[in-house]
Amino acid sequence: MQQSSTNRDKRDTNQMYLLDLSRVVADADAQQDVLDETRGLWKGLYEHMGPAETLWVVAPNDYRDGRLWPIAMAVADYAREESDLILKNTITVHRWEDRGSDMASAYDEILFFVKKKHEYQFHKDDIRVSHVYEGNEWGGERKEGNSAYHDTKVRRYNPDGKDPGNVWINEDRTQTDNQEIDETVTITLEEAIRQCILAGSAEGEIVHTLWTEDTKPVIAGENRETKRLKATELRARGG
Repeated sequence: MQQSSTNRDKRDTNQMYLLDLSRVVADADAQQDVLDETRGLWKGLYEHMGPAETLWVVAPNDYRDGRLWPIAMAVADYAREESDLILKNTITVHRWEDRGSDMASAYDEILFFVKKKHEYQFHKDDIRVSHVYEGNEWGGERKEGNSAYHDTKVRRYNPDGKDPGNVWINEDRTQTDNQEIDETVTITLEEAIRQCILAGSAEGEIVHTLWTEDTKPVIAGENRETKRLKATELRARGG
């Protein structure tokens, strides 16, 4: 994911935005219905956001009548056509277990938008995960190695963990003595949202929500405040 984590000691007071399209997608009869439901919101959100603030959009892809609705990228394109939002990343969350092993709709995507390319708040250290080969890189004999990027030196590993990447899933490598993946375990959407909150905000800040369900306990559990947005007000703000 994006490398511009904010230094823990230099955090500004900002806010983040969380929009969940799950119910909109479930109620839609066609993919265009989803886009129509969001018309005017993207410009309003952009106008509402400060330069360092981020927007996270839960965008579940769906299958209808044997055809995929690529909701995530359709929404990403629509948002960028309507506003100056910048799509920094897409995060995949596998969900086949809580969908009854329905592989046709086995994953959601979370779109990560920013307003300003070089100013956004993103606390990657708060969502790092365990290293795959911790202590065994390069045979475990060196603390630094040569990077292929401009002949720079790199550390063996960050002691806080590794970048979680674009697919958020738990990997279990403890069942055998080697370092192969023994089992992968999905995370819940609630856990994925919690990680978005940790990455996109600091304690005491506000998480603005739209169309989310049951997220207030998750937000409060990370010492953030919830403030619900109204679609009508955002559309009015966007003009």
